[in-house]
Parts: sequence; structure tokens; C-alpha cells
Amino acid sequence: MNVPTRRLATAVVGFSPLQCRLASSSVRQAVKTPPAKPSSPTPSSRVTRSYKPFVSPSYNSTQKPNISSSPPPPPPPSHGPKADTLLDIWRRAWLPLTGASILAGFLGFYILGTTVATIKSSPCSSSAPCEHATPTGRPPALSGDNAEQFDKELNLPEWWMGITKLRKKLAVHAKGTVLELAMGSGRNLEYYNWEPLSTAVEAARTGNIPPPKIPQGITSFTGLDISVDMLDVSRQRLAKSVPPMAASAPIVKASSMADHTGGQLSFLDGHVRLVNSDAHHPLPPPTHTEKYDTIIQTFGLCSVSDPVAVLSNLATVVRPGTGRIILLEHGKGYYGLVNGLLDKNAGKHFAKYGCWWNRDIEAIVEDAVSATPGLEVVKIERPNITQMGTLVWVELKMATKEKTA
Repeated sequence: MNVPTRRLATAVVGFSPLQCRLASSSVRQAVKTPPAKPSSPTPSSRVTRSYKPFVSPSYNSTQKPNISSSPPPPPPPSHGPKADTLLDIWRRAWLPLTGASILAGFLGFYILGTTVATIKSSPCSSSAPCEHATPTGRPPALSGDNAEQFDKELNLPEWWMGITKLRKKLAVHAKGTVLELAMGSGRNLEYYNWEPLSTAVEAARTGNIPPPKIPQGITSFTGLDISVDMLDVSRQRLAKSVPPMAASAPIVKASSMADHTGGQLSFLDGHVRLVNSDAHHPLPPPTHTEKYDTIIQTFGLCSVSDPVAVLSNLATVVRPGTGRIILLEHGKGYYGLVNGLLDKNAGKHFAKYGCWWNRDIEAIVEDAVSATPGLEVVKIERPNITQMGTLVWVELKMATKEKTA
């Protein structure tokens, strides 16, 4: 027994043995069991919301926050989409606006030019009495040196009106044996394909005649006009456009008609000819074939007294079936305003240029088809919209004998 137990046993005198044993056991348990630690107070059942600091939309998580500075203010409220500025509108619409401006400029320039030309009174205010005046084909104002000057003055107007481009397109259709009627100063000559002509001339000289077929170019050419002065300008152009012409001397045939037409210049063994004649008269046949493969005329129906008779005349010399008559003409357009201006100035224009620019080309073609058995329309179109329908492209052909029969 240890000391504390002994002292406790000595103090409990008069207790029964059982009570002593119980007391001794309690003491030992008290010695072994350490005193309990005071328990922590029970946490309260009240739940509080955790603090979340304000984060600006421009906050970058990689940057260290500045504790000392205050958070930035919230962005101002939005007031809807931002209105377009003039610069924004221009960036979106500059292309269509530019195109519309160019088109309006062309139309305005054409109408203005036609209006200015009608300021002075003209001898004919409509097509009634003057339309039946006999055209001279080429007026005196375009004779002599004026013919060459007139040709030069056409360069700029034909370019901006799109006529130069149409001449190039028309020249592609000139194939085989070609007749150009009312050729004037020869403004189409430089656009033709003359390469097959050199081959044809060489073949004729050597006797090696190729098999008959229509090549992609001209093998022989006949140009016809009522003005000798215009044909002289054409002759100079031919010398520059056709390579074999430089070393070829012309064969001149004098006029045999009372109106001093019928003269002829022949080059390269008859493969190139310039004929001074009236389109109403019988047309010269080709030199080496019976019919022409292609007949070309640019702005000729306006300067003849009977355009229907001229078209019927062309139908007699074009090859049936494969041959083509191709016309580029000017006349009445789409709009009454433009047609009225053309009518008002028609007499003055005829007096200066020998041309009735207000004729209805489609109506003339329809009348010619009705009056000429076998003549058919292949195509009629108005190719240049900026001229408001005043330019007309026409393609005609003659049916074969089997079809006409």
C-alpha cells in the first residue's frame, strides 16, 4: 500500500471492511483518472454570409490587387446601340454609290448634250416632211480635207459612248469574203483579222487553192461608199492595217455612171477593193466567189433614202444559210424624252451629217423582212444601256433555197 492509501485507511476508523474496500477502490480510481478539461462552448446555430469582394470587369487575375486603393466605380448604364456616323455609312455604301454616280453622269451627259444641240431652231421639228428628203449620203461639209478631220473628231465621242468597243466586237464576225457597206473613213479596218488574207493571196499566186471553208478572218474584202473623199481616207487606213497592201499598186477603174459613182480601186489581185457606189444600186459581187460570207454596215441606214430597199439589196448578195448581215445602227431609243429631243433636232443633224438619227431601226428591219422572201432575223439587241437604247445591233441571214421553196 502506498502512503496516501495508508493515511486514508488510518483515518477511516469505525468503517466496516466492505466500506473500507469501496472507499479504497474510489481513491485508486480518482488517482488514475486525470481531471477532465473544460469543454469548449457549443457553437451557435446562426449562419452568417461569407464576404465576397467586388471585382471590376477589367480586373486581371494575374495582377496583384492594390489593397490600399479603392475598387473602381461600376460602368455607366448602357443607352442602346451606338448611332452610325457618316464615315461608317460611307464605308458600307461607297461602291454602289460610286457606280450609281458614274451611271448617272453618263446619262446626264448624254441628255445634256442632246438638249444643248436643240437650243437653236432646226429646219424640221419632226420627221414628217423632212424625213422624205433624199439623203445625199455624205454632205458637202464632209468632203475634201474635212473628211479626214471629221474622222479624227469621232475618236473621243465614240470611245466614251462605247462605240469603239462595239466596233471591235463587230469586227470579230467579219469572216471569209466580206462586204462593208457605207464604210466611210474605214473606222472598222484596224480591228479586222487580216491574217487569212495574206494566206489567200499567196495561195492564189501559187495556184494552191485551199479547200472551201469560212476561216476566222477575212480572205477578201470589198468596201463601198458614196463619197470618194471618205474612200480616200479608208485607202490610207488599209495601207496601215493590211500588211500585203504596202507593196501593192492599185488598179484604178474609172466611173461609168452618170452620177460619177462606180469608180473602183483594186489591190492584191482583186482580194481588196474600194468601190465608189450608191447602196441603192446593184452591188458588186465578190471577185473569187458568188456570194459574200459576211456583210458589215455601221451607221448606214440613217443616211439612205430608202433603208428597206437597201436591206433587200444586201439580201441578194449574201450567202444563203451560213452568210450573215451584221448592222450596228443608231435611232430611236427607250424613252420618249430622248426620242423627242432626237426628233426636234433631226433636220439640223441631217443638214450637217446627212444622217437621220431618229429612225426606228427595229421597224425598218421588220419591214425589210416582210418585203424580202427568205430574209430572217437572227438577233436584234440594244447593247449599250448608257445610250438609252439608241444603239441597235442587228443580225440577219438568208434562208436556203430548200427552206424558201
